[in-house]
Amino acid sequence: MQPAPPGQGQAQGRRGARVDALPARLGSPVTLAASLGSLLRQLWLRLQQGFALEVERRRPFLWLPIAMGVGILLYFAADREPALWAPLLGLALSGAAAFALRLRRFASIACLAAAAAFAGFAAGVWRTADIAAPMLERSRIGKLSGFVENVEARDSGARIVLLVTDLANVPQDQRPKRVRVSMRSGAVAPGDHIAATARLLPPPGPARAGGYDFGRDAFFRGIGAVGSISGKIALAPAPYPMPTRLAIDVMIDRARNTLTRRIADVGGGQGGAVAAALVTGKRGLITEATNNDLRAAGIYHIVTIDVVF
Repeated sequence: MQPAPPGQGQAQGRRGARVDALPARLGSPVTLAASLGSLLRQLWLRLQQGFALEVERRRPFLWLPIAMGVGILLYFAADREPALWAPLLGLALSGAAAFALRLRRFASIACLAAAAAFAGFAAGVWRTADIAAPMLERSRIGKLSGFVENVEARDSGARIVLLVTDLANVPQDQRPKRVRVSMRSGAVAPGDHIAATARLLPPPGPARAGGYDFGRDAFFRGIGAVGSISGKIALAPAPYPMPTRLAIDVMIDRARNTLTRRIADVGGGQGGAVAAALVTGKRGLITEATNNDLRAAGIYHIVTIDVVF
């Protein structure tokens, strides 16, 4: 028997080692799958135990708002405006499935959670369609008239929200429903119908990616433009009677303004202004220096939460 050429035995040995190691390597995915299956079974067992505990404490109902919130988040994550019929259909089917599976506790509650998510999604679609109004596309300067909905007093002047009745050189189908403008001089009250020259801008977007989106907030408040009033403000005859909903809002805003002034006067100084803002949400009397102090203290959020009626 002739001896093997130099290196051939080592090569065979290396090949043999690979062949010997092959079953172990093939066994690794099997072991990984078994471990993953065991982990999933443990997770499922813990989920069942947690679910049983929630049922025992009568708390499954408290999870429905969370499921509804998930549906609202899914609506905002959509890449285009969805149709309303789709989430309503999902809500109906999920509700019917929850009723049909009412004897199977886990399946029934899972269907109820899906129904709540569809309800949240549908609420987002309906709300957007209900308040949708034109947004100003570019800067404009011209005659503006409208009903005063909201007045927020400031150190210099005030900031008001107008329900627009006319805007010069803007067709009615492109006219913003509401605008928010600041005024340096003059005095107006909620419910007044005024006319003035205004400089209007489209609502700005976020200053940075993922930051606060004022434009989206303005859209859901029905505000299609922001800006300032220049010149004299004049009371003008309204082209139509004040809407009932506006009359209610005006009454509420007058009460808020009266309460704000009362708290600010009794409290005195910036302490009274902050106290008034905490109670009524009107923070126009807080100076910028106080705002900076609140930001530095890390508690500015307590006066930035708007009160919405």
